Amino acid sequence: MKYIVIIPAFNEAENIGHTLDGMVAQTLLPQQVLVINDGSTDATPQLIDQYHQQHPWIKRIDSDAEAKHQPGAKIVRAFYQGFNNIKQHNYDFIVKLDADLGLPPDYFERVAQLFQANPKVGIAGGVNVVQRNGEWVYEDFADKDHVKGAFKAYRKACFEAIGGLRESVGWDSVDELLARYHGWEVQTDQDLWIKHFRPRGKTTGVSRVMRKMGRAMYRMRYGWWITFLSALKAGLRNQPYGITTLAVMQGFAEAKKAGDAFIVNEAEGAFIRKYRWERMKGKLGV
Repeated sequence: MKYIVIIPAFNEAENIGHTLDGMVAQTLLPQQVLVINDGSTDATPQLIDQYHQQHPWIKRIDSDAEAKHQPGAKIVRAFYQGFNNIKQHNYDFIVKLDADLGLPPDYFERVAQLFQANPKVGIAGGVNVVQRNGEWVYEDFADKDHVKGAFKAYRKACFEAIGGLRESVGWDSVDELLARYHGWEVQTDQDLWIKHFRPRGKTTGVSRVMRKMGRAMYRMRYGWWITFLSALKAGLRNQPYGITTLAVMQGFAEAKKAGDAFIVNEAEGAFIRKYRWERMKGKLGV
């Protein structure tokens, strides 16, 4: 299968070598790797150029966006700066990849196998692990059947069906919900580990991440009760326990007060609420 990788990168001089080394070592090489230098002020651009000299299929694209790191819309805008520079669109799947990952050499070969084995799979990936106390362990921010935003692979037909990525916080959750709305499946390979060198929340803080999560839930039309139950789950899963629950609900309340625009229509929202309720009841054995 053919694929293209787009990597938004902001001040990733410390880690981008891990990601690009991983790409070069893949048993199934991509057609293109487009690295979006998203306003970096460190040596990130120079490092990308060094890889380009030896591997012309790795290309740097400079973004004219502000240098400030803003998760969500800014990441998606950077992604599309890469997408708009794709030379040929005859790929089978497209990948949004973070610039701080350690990939096993057979990563994309195995992702391709997930797509090939089941034509209904629209989004696929492995699971991310972080280093704690000298060991690599699963980063427990979400369910293991969720493909993290750090390494999203989309079948081309699925990507087109969901209308691409939403320029909003929550883009990496609503994409999977919309994929299911359109009849696609999401699949993870639990034995395919991706090392995350900069854990989620390390830059912005866990509480701020949770507030953004609450804001995203409002924009995805979760409604108050589903958001509240999701916030309770987040509060039990992430430290500081309890405070994260309040942070999620604070983000939801802020979005509602500000009148944030929804990122799904009413029909999609109704599907999302039904899907979330059924998931919750299933986990409770109801």
